[in-house]
Amino acid sequence: MKELKFLDKKTINSILGKMGKSRKIKDLRIISFPRLYNYLNKKEIELIENFLKLNPGKYGFKGKFFGIKKAPKNLGTIKEQYLPKPVYLAFRRMNKALEDETGRKLLIDSGYRSPACQTVLFLRSLKLHKFNFSKTAKRIAFPGYSEHGNPERQAIDFITVEGVPSDKKPSGFEKTKEFKWLMKNADRFGFYLSYPKNNKDGIIYEPWHWRFGG
Repeated sequence: MKELKFLDKKTINSILGKMGKSRKIKDLRIISFPRLYNYLNKKEIELIENFLKLNPGKYGFKGKFFGIKKAPKNLGTIKEQYLPKPVYLAFRRMNKALEDETGRKLLIDSGYRSPACQTVLFLRSLKLHKFNFSKTAKRIAFPGYSEHGNPERQAIDFITVEGVPSDKKPSGFEKTKEFKWLMKNADRFGFYLSYPKNNKDGIIYEPWHWRFGG
């Protein structure tokens, strides 16, 4: 596609290399575009700016645009993950109920991600999928379209204590006791499965991805 010619592999590898080598970016999850650009050269910034102009609707995504929001001021943290405080407290209540009823626990694989962070993750996924843009667009949302970057509709990617789904395969997480419990009880705590099977948003089935509210 002509409109994707700017996605130069060498430039993308350079961006990802800088993100991987820099130990200073401990808070990549909430990094702003201006701060991200401090690490990049003119050509790398230009690539990202062109990427942000793309319309994901052309590549199969049918979800909503939440906007390029700032990170919430009131964050609760678990290691390097970030959540708005109300979402974090709801997660704790839900996790306690899960443990009381099943003896199991859930961990947070991914919480809040800034649009700048989402951009880096999209490029990383693009490389992982051998620069197949259409395949990548079905597996990770564009910046501004991800529920991970929308505090009012905050999403959490769950993971079990054993590390399922480390490979992000639906067949892994949906077979766990944790997932089956979530399907029956998560709505009591304000959590909802965002991308069930055959969803209308053009996103692959993600049993680990649950949004709070909305």
